[in-house]
This record gives sequence, structure tokens and C-alpha cells, in this order.
Amino acid sequence: MPVIFESDLPENVISIERRSQTWNGVTVEDIHEHANGGVLHSLLYENDTRFTVNLEEVGGLTEPRLKQNQACAREHAANHMALIPRGMQLWGFAQDLRYCRYGILIFDIPRLRERLEEDFAVQPFEEPQLRFTDHRVLALVRMLIDIPMNDSASTLLGDSLTAAVFALLSAPRKQVEEGGRLAPWQIKRVTEYMRDQLPRQIELKELANLIGQSQWHFCRAFKASTGVSPYQWQLEERVKLVQRLLLDSQTPLETIAEATGFNDSMHLIRTFKKRSGQTPGAWRRDNAMR
Repeated sequence: MPVIFESDLPENVISIERRSQTWNGVTVEDIHEHANGGVLHSLLYENDTRFTVNLEEVGGLTEPRLKQNQACAREHAANHMALIPRGMQLWGFAQDLRYCRYGILIFDIPRLRERLEEDFAVQPFEEPQLRFTDHRVLALVRMLIDIPMNDSASTLLGDSLTAAVFALLSAPRKQVEEGGRLAPWQIKRVTEYMRDQLPRQIELKELANLIGQSQWHFCRAFKASTGVSPYQWQLEERVKLVQRLLLDSQTPLETIAEATGFNDSMHLIRTFKKRSGQTPGAWRRDNAMR
């Protein structure tokens, strides 16, 4: 995880560690800040539309500020969030901070407009919102920052989660309606396409375009129709492909991992065991004897 050196740090900040990944026009940063005392510093990216969420704080309550020396009028809440328009500065303040973890989502508005189509709404991002909370968005952000770095197998997952975050933030004060279901021919077309494309990692936009829907509507409708997200459906098919390869040959796991879209054999082992309850080696031995 990249670390900002001490000479570049604000007063009383000991270290800042930052990890960054991008999906679907949204850059997601997982930031760990260690401090010793009162802190007050800019949270960067004032030339971008961005969203921040407090994930953890130790030693003092953190506070978002639009002006350096003007306290936030809204009361503190756990996992508070802020939505800041492009061109507006945001400051982070705490009386006595030891540690803070927060996420920043930086939105590429032109790219999101192209990808989300009719689900795109920029108006909620034109005025600042401070110290609001949304348990749905918090859960999605936690899932995003938990995605391993450089995990090409999680393209569809990252696309889906970032699209969902943007859709929820576009209407944070009203319940997002449940999506309708896909027609049988739509399910068949999408699932056959995903199966035929294995092990290539597919973007959410590809699947939505197959049946002429926007990403957010397609994602909701697919899950309502199948009970799983597109990413989970694709992952299950990849595990099935691994099982076929395990039975058909004594091919090394590293080769099977490459052939099924996993980063390496350890990534394959972790995923396979989580979904089947066994390591690939144990599953191969048990099923080879049948």
C-alpha cells in the first residue's frame, strides 16, 4: 500500500497509506491515516466530484468541513459521509486523532454519463452534502475496498458495485425501487454469452448492451430473476470449469488458474474452497475415485 512520506504530511499526521483501484468511471481509494493530536487538512481532489465515507476513527471524532476554520453544522454520526462537487474544497478535522480509515470515491462524470445512460443523474452531485449516512452505500463501499488489488477476475464485481453506489447516491433520500425481472430469452442470451466468453473477464456494460438496458437496471433485474448477481453467476461458472479441468486431466493448478481467469493458483484455491468446501486437490482426489 503506497505511503505518503513524513515531509509531505500535515501537522500531527504520522503517516497516510493509500490504496487505489478504478472501475466503471469510479476510482476507489482506501485510506489509512495515523496521527497524534489535532489534525486539520485538505482531503484533496478538489478538481473532481467525490464522495467520502468514514470507516473507522480512534482517539477523536472526525469532522468534514467546507471551510478550514468553520465547524460542520450537522452532528457527528458513525460512518458519516460527504458528497462534494467538483471545484469545492473539503477539509478533515479532529480534535485529537490517533487513527482514521476512510474511503474516497472519485467520479469521472463524463464516463459515468456514457455508461449509466438513463440511470445517470448529476443533479445530486452539484450541491455539497455533509455528515449523512446510508447503510446500503456503506455496505457497498466496504465490499469495494475489500476487493484484492490487481484482481482482474473482479472486473464485473467492481463494475456492479460502483454502478450501485452511484445510483444510490443519485437519490439518497428515497428508496431505490426494486428492478423488474428479465424475460426468459434475455436470461438465456446473457448467460449463454457469459458462458461462451469464459474465462475472459466481462464488463457489466457488455451484458447490459446485449439486451438494450442500462447497467443499473440490468444488474437489479438479473439478480431478481436468477437470485444472484452477474458476478456471482459468472464466478460459479468459472468454478464449474475448474471442476471439469480437475476431472479431465492432471493439469497443474497454476495452468488451470490461468485457463479459468484466476490471478494465480492461490487465488483459485481460496475461491474454490470457499464455494465447494474443499481445496481443488481434495476435490480432485474425492471425485476421481467415483
